[in-house]
Amino acid sequence: MNHCPFHYSDYRCTRRDLIDRFIDAFPLALITSYVEGRYHSSHIPLLRNPDGTLYGHVDRRNPQFEAGAGFDAHIVFVGPSSYIPPEAYRHRQLPTWNYLAVHLDARVEVIDSGPEVLTILQRTAEQLAHCGSTFQVEEEDPRVVANLPHILGLTITPSSIEGRFKLSQDKRSEDSASALDWLLDKRRDDLRDLLELLKDFTAPSSVTP
Repeated sequence: MNHCPFHYSDYRCTRRDLIDRFIDAFPLALITSYVEGRYHSSHIPLLRNPDGTLYGHVDRRNPQFEAGAGFDAHIVFVGPSSYIPPEAYRHRQLPTWNYLAVHLDARVEVIDSGPEVLTILQRTAEQLAHCGSTFQVEEEDPRVVANLPHILGLTITPSSIEGRFKLSQDKRSEDSASALDWLLDKRRDDLRDLLELLKDFTAPSSVTP
């Protein structure tokens, strides 16, 4: 797979310590692959192993993932983003859009082994416990027993990886700091009505057979 480096060199980051921290903070990945003339994309949480590989799990019904098969993919982790208006800066500036993401090319191996998938589920729950949940995956749990046959595991081995962290670094230090404040403090209550509509739209009762 040929990797194309980010065209904004000022915002391109290759420091693995920073990239690792970013993935830990924003583990939801977009996995995109191209098979038989079609693009496939899935939103899948991926977590890091100490050796730099990643792991995750998917629904067996997902057509992008075939049991026991492997494929090359482009994977993107996306963090917060925001429109930065001129009034966000200390000095007169034009508006821009700031964002954070990590892109990687990787080999995805699909695991179809119950014990291995169970271990992935257990490790996932343990690693995400910091999100405020005490849930742990127990092998004897009837829900786990019923769902395990319908889950595939993933092992991801990156071949190239880079951060794309656009945070107004090209501005004066005080303007860059104020742009970051805007990104962090901006509240989107204006989206509540839309999100309520989307929530109702996706409710089972509104799904047309």
